[in-house]
Amino acid sequence: MKLLGGGSLAIAFPNLLGLRKKYPDLHIRLVTTRKTAPFARSLNIFDDIHEIDDSSIIRLALSSLRYIYRFFGTDTIIDLEAYSNLSMVFSLLTYSRTRVAFYQESAFWRRGMATHLFYFNRYGGTFAMYDKVFQQFAVSPASQEECREHLIKGIPEIEKPDKHRISIGHGCSDLGRERMLSAEEWEQVLISRIGTDREMEIVFLGVESHSALAAEITARVSARLPKVDFLDFCGKTTLTESLSILRSSDEFWGIDSSLVHYARLFDLKTVSFWGPTDPETRLREFPGIQEEVLYKKLPCSPCVHNTEKLPCGGDNICIRGLFEDKKLEWIDMIT
Repeated sequence: MKLLGGGSLAIAFPNLLGLRKKYPDLHIRLVTTRKTAPFARSLNIFDDIHEIDDSSIIRLALSSLRYIYRFFGTDTIIDLEAYSNLSMVFSLLTYSRTRVAFYQESAFWRRGMATHLFYFNRYGGTFAMYDKVFQQFAVSPASQEECREHLIKGIPEIEKPDKHRISIGHGCSDLGRERMLSAEEWEQVLISRIGTDREMEIVFLGVESHSALAAEITARVSARLPKVDFLDFCGKTTLTESLSILRSSDEFWGIDSSLVHYARLFDLKTVSFWGPTDPETRLREFPGIQEEVLYKKLPCSPCVHNTEKLPCGGDNICIRGLFEDKKLEWIDMIT
């Protein structure tokens, strides 16, 4: 089970591929939501993908009951949701023989709902938490090369452009939008890193809601980078098509989102920007990978996934700290 987070599925991918390679005849189903399902399909791991409809409370309840009935008596459920209580209840009601789940601060009420509980340290590596779970099934994570070879089998190959291509992942899901850079900050990145006489192609990837920011970035920098072609594919391509474009790129620059994990699996040179999340908790070490990770540790970082109310009130000073020399402070007062 993985209800939310395409990026989390990509982080778990080496373990999922390891599971598939270890037990090639195993029937693996995924229970997820509609927004996460495209990421699951791109991995080409699961025999069946079952989508829970979370568009309303009633539809959520009805679709959950339907799948609980369908999966009643399933041998094993691995719940990869560290923050969801719904998935824990879902697992219990299937009456599965083996129910694997995570706990965080307290295991008290989860102890009776899961047969096997693993501590999820939100300040440790998410990938390491997944490793621990899959080790119980004698599974080791697949290598980056194995992951890359498996991924590209399911992604159409497109012709590489004559110019150097950089794919930009400037957007993320609505959960934790404080991870995003502003148009002004992207202007600083592009102007400082791309020479005015350099020919290349900048491609913006994302969903339709990310297109407005892509247009604002382009408007700010296009006149100063006359030999750069700017292409906005936000909302104009499926995830599979976006991954084909990403695969054909020479580099990826982006924030903490699913695309940075795909780019690393494709063995692209990456530049990533971090603030509300800590890169050490998301980026599995791959030998020989070319990447630049930009992160300035503040006392309040990481905060996304860790607190209901962000201490900066959404004014992501941790991201601004990457672009400003002055010392930034935060004040957290709930009134």
